[in-house]
Amino acid sequence: MKISPPKWADKFLQWYCRTDLLEEIQGDAYELFYRTAKESKRKADLYFVWNVFRFFRFKNIKKRKSSNPSSISTAMIKNMFLVTMRNFMRQPGHSFLNVFGLVVGFTCAILILFWVEFEFSFDKFHSNTDRLFKVITHVEGEGNVQTYPLASAVLDVSSIPEAEKLVSVSTGERWPNVLCFKPENKNSECIYLNGVYSNENLFSVFNFPILKGDADPLRQSNNIAISEKMASTLYGSESPIGKTLKIDTWIDVTIVSVFKDVPSNSSLQFDFAMPYAIVIKLWGGNKDRFAENFFNTYLRCNTAITPKLLTEKLNDVRVVTETNKAQKISYEAVPLTNSRLKSKYEDGKQVGGRIEYLNLFGIIGALVVIMAVINFVNMSTARATLRAKEIGIRKVTGAVRNTIAAQFMGESFLIVLLAFILSIFASQFCLPLFNSLLAEPIRISIFSGAIPFYLTGFLLVIALLAGVYPSIVMSSFQPVRILKGQLSSVVSGSQRFRKTLLVVQLSASMGIIIFSGVLYLQLNYIDQKNLGFDRKNMIRVEPSGNLYRKFDAFKNELSKNPSIIGIATSNANLLNAEGGNTGVSWSGKPSDLRISFKTIACSYEFPETFGLKVVDGRNFRSQPSDTVNTEALITQEAAKTMGLKKPIGETIKIGDASCLIIGIVNDFHSESLHESRLPTILYRAPYMQTSAIYIKYQSGATQEALEAVRQAYNKFETNFTMKYWFQDDTFNEVYKTEITATRVILLFTGIELIIALIGIIGLATFNTMRKTKEIGVRRVFGASIAQSLFLLFNEFLLLLMAAAIIASGVAWYAADKWLQGFAYRTSIPWWIFVATFAGTGLLVATIIFVQGWRTVTTNPTSTLRSE
Repeated sequence: MKISPPKWADKFLQWYCRTDLLEEIQGDAYELFYRTAKESKRKADLYFVWNVFRFFRFKNIKKRKSSNPSSISTAMIKNMFLVTMRNFMRQPGHSFLNVFGLVVGFTCAILILFWVEFEFSFDKFHSNTDRLFKVITHVEGEGNVQTYPLASAVLDVSSIPEAEKLVSVSTGERWPNVLCFKPENKNSECIYLNGVYSNENLFSVFNFPILKGDADPLRQSNNIAISEKMASTLYGSESPIGKTLKIDTWIDVTIVSVFKDVPSNSSLQFDFAMPYAIVIKLWGGNKDRFAENFFNTYLRCNTAITPKLLTEKLNDVRVVTETNKAQKISYEAVPLTNSRLKSKYEDGKQVGGRIEYLNLFGIIGALVVIMAVINFVNMSTARATLRAKEIGIRKVTGAVRNTIAAQFMGESFLIVLLAFILSIFASQFCLPLFNSLLAEPIRISIFSGAIPFYLTGFLLVIALLAGVYPSIVMSSFQPVRILKGQLSSVVSGSQRFRKTLLVVQLSASMGIIIFSGVLYLQLNYIDQKNLGFDRKNMIRVEPSGNLYRKFDAFKNELSKNPSIIGIATSNANLLNAEGGNTGVSWSGKPSDLRISFKTIACSYEFPETFGLKVVDGRNFRSQPSDTVNTEALITQEAAKTMGLKKPIGETIKIGDASCLIIGIVNDFHSESLHESRLPTILYRAPYMQTSAIYIKYQSGATQEALEAVRQAYNKFETNFTMKYWFQDDTFNEVYKTEITATRVILLFTGIELIIALIGIIGLATFNTMRKTKEIGVRRVFGASIAQSLFLLFNEFLLLLMAAAIIASGVAWYAADKWLQGFAYRTSIPWWIFVATFAGTGLLVATIIFVQGWRTVTTNPTSTLRSE
């Protein structure tokens, strides 16, 4: 029997070895094989295999010339571009819908990317942000824990080795943080600017660069640091350093520094900064009373430390103090960069915040882009039948599948690139409108930070997603079946895929519509909710010390005008009276019981001005000033909480101050409806101990009332320009996030509907074209126009039903999850689901009717005769 070396090794040698070397190498290997085989066949096989692999070297390997025409060349790219342009111009309607849908989707995604990037950039301009923390406070009451974004003004962290510097900052949008300044040597109205009060570490802890003057401006008690903008506003091009300003017309401060304008992505926003000594004077208090306050508090550490470990050290008795521990007060360290996005707490646990809306809009943006890509894929594969003969001829003339796939991938990429470039310009054009919609300036561009990298990755991923499937489908067409006209079986797989994508698209459309409808209903619920007091037709005026000293005359002057109904003062606005007071005690209260009350200091006119109803006892009366701190009104809920059987005449204590309960008023909300209503106590206080004036006016007399208030103000206060707000504006500010979210979601719902409409129109048109001959045959055999139209609609019926089932489950879950953030909320009505499904079905039916009417009414003989 003739022996031979292993066949697989011999074939491997022939496959890789250069032709000019094969005869020599193969001959030597065979010679050695036959010589060794005389001793041992197995040994000869091993030697042969060894020689085959021994000569498998780079210099011996064949240099293969590729005969595959799919390799990318300049000519191919040029041809790809020309074919793309020809097809684009040959089908302008189809091309416009494709590009328009992508541009709309990309523009929405880019705008959302801008907003998300802007939100995540907050406070990251500071150095060593990983070592910057905000200290917040938890107060344990009866059955729950309340959280406040503040800490004690006299917090002492000297016992914490990692704590390098602590800065305490008093912020606000009212006096004394908002003050009136007048440009030098000008008799113009005063300009209101917002500032902060802080300890000396403000500019050393944070990166607010000092441009000129003292690098440590808050060391001295009568210094002020102002921003570039404030310096320019008050002094023009002249240097302000060394100049004197009067605060509230009576405290002199010296400008010692000018700092760079605070960037818009800073959680601290201010035009001036002064030491705490100034605000103590303005409040008319002393250091002991000041120490009782809680302010925004930030801590910079000298080394990396986890928030959990720092929190443990903050709750050491040397920091939190025995007094605070006894009152069940504890602190928590929160990374500064998280304090804005994750500011929502429930029962002492972090449960969300603005991050929830960023996630929501991110999901919506992704859905809009996905729907635009689905449209592109659906319309591209649907239109593939019109290019089937082109593909068949290409394959017959020698084109391979890779070349055709590359051609269609290139065409998809060019269309996506065109849409992407147009969307860049569109997003820049729409950014001011988007800013006005959000009611906050997004100071960011396509060249900011990591935005260019995000956009480049976005372009590549979308181009890949949009081009892969159409290129696979189109390159898979078999030339014999194409040229025979057997397209129905060729594209059946792509039809199923298109139907799946359409279900996804319709589900997203109906889901977003339902969700945005629930948002709108909740906002309407908030607007119509009876808060227990009257917020309509009311102006809030910022007072001054001089106006308060003449308040009786000011009130008498206003009362002469028939449009004015009532005038009162208070230290809290009932729309957003944040915070609680656990220092309320009464007869019979258990020593270990801690309940949070809302305590509001007000003038005697306050309950009547706000429309509160006395259900037992009596209201406040005008009395001499020496008795004003002895009376209190409590809500029905407060009376129930205290467990007092006959509260009228009982004495309660708010801190160290004793008050006599003279009456019970109806329950009312004094915070956002996100929060549960607290039992409330109203206690009388002198005008000078309140912080705002509330003026109630006749319905429909807004301008008359405003003019009357302005004249009275100017008569008794000549140093300042009147600063005022309407309560409705304050209400909108309280629910600003929800109102903004609803506006944006409604906008994107409309955009998403446009994209869905484009997709349905494209598929309905293609479906009509595909069934033209079938409809003709049915019409010949007696089918009516209605039956023919229903045949077209029937293609979408099951898809609509599947999409409705998916959308209803997802939308209900998302809407219910969002509503859980409100202590008081509307229910999710069943009719919103029915209306959405019925409306979507009607829209699809209308599109099919419009697209199919011409086909079903055409003479069947003409239809069947045409190719």
